[in-house]
Amino acid sequence: VSSGINAEYGGDDCCLNGWSVEEKSCIFKLKGHEGPVKTCAASSSSLKIVSGSWDRTVRLWDSSTTNCLWTLQHEALVLGVSFSEESNLITVCCDDKQTKLWDLRTFENVMNLDGHTNSVTCCSQNHFTLATGSLDKTIRVSDLRNGNILLQLTGHTSAISSVDISTDGFKLCSGSWDKTVRVWDIHAGTYRTQGPKVMYEHEGCVSACKFVVDNQKIISSGFDKTVIIWDALATKKRHQIRAHASWINDIAMTSDGRWLLSCSKDRTIRMWNVKNADKMPVVLHNKLSMGYKFQECSDCQRTFKVEKRDLIEVGEEFTKCVYCRMPERSYHRLSHQDLGMEANETDHELLQMDKNDAAPETAVSA
Repeated sequence: VSSGINAEYGGDDCCLNGWSVEEKSCIFKLKGHEGPVKTCAASSSSLKIVSGSWDRTVRLWDSSTTNCLWTLQHEALVLGVSFSEESNLITVCCDDKQTKLWDLRTFENVMNLDGHTNSVTCCSQNHFTLATGSLDKTIRVSDLRNGNILLQLTGHTSAISSVDISTDGFKLCSGSWDKTVRVWDIHAGTYRTQGPKVMYEHEGCVSACKFVVDNQKIISSGFDKTVIIWDALATKKRHQIRAHASWINDIAMTSDGRWLLSCSKDRTIRMWNVKNADKMPVVLHNKLSMGYKFQECSDCQRTFKVEKRDLIEVGEEFTKCVYCRMPERSYHRLSHQDLGMEANETDHELLQMDKNDAAPETAVSA
């Protein structure tokens, strides 16, 4: 899954589908691969899309015309691709232990990077810096101008499934089958003396992790069927969503931080509205992800839910919760204090609910 105004994803049907996040509809389908499409990346405008498939090919597409601009044949399975407009390079990682770089302008293979001792599973580019992860449990950071290895990061105890370099180039996050997400300060190099920041909340293999919202947050997904939103600076969990009925393959977030997208083995792509999640109790994030809108009451300052039927009946957006609105509807006014212990106990019970129980599986498509 890649994010922006549009979302692109590949599937086992050998096609690449593009969706409008705003309209929640499929806007194009790219056909040509003869095997499952397992990886894709898009330019910032989403006009150019590169995809990799188990048919051992990499294809570059023009999404405005749905034409395939060129096809690259590889000898090994393609496991990951990344796209960099700044360096005009496409990176392809394969299960033959190699990372291949192709020039977007000439479509020539300009460099092959060796060094990993097992299949290269994932890659991330930032200008002329490339990070690759492998089944050999290591991460290698390379300079694309000369192919030199800048760093080799070790610490994960199982295969690396995902890597992402922050947009400022200062940090790198990695996800692994060891169920952890790790954050490496590759600019200051503090991991050498202090180690990377390790986050342990996933109960299954981590399938993807990415920096989002100007590097302030990290999102991750796993085989435990959940998506976690992390505070990138504090490296603490902010929210967890039990998102799917099966393991999650990939995730993305729109640049404005409003929509979180996830795709899963359960054959669904789900879209979650998480824009105001930081302002609410942990238990309420599930309702937010279901598309409900929340506001703070202008009278009592409590958070309340606004449903579509309320807007239809009244014809305007509420600024007060149901209790503070009652006099306006000619009902007897009931304050929160009038509700007594029953209301307080209910609030307490909600806030103490188990986070996993608070997030039942809810289909959202994008």
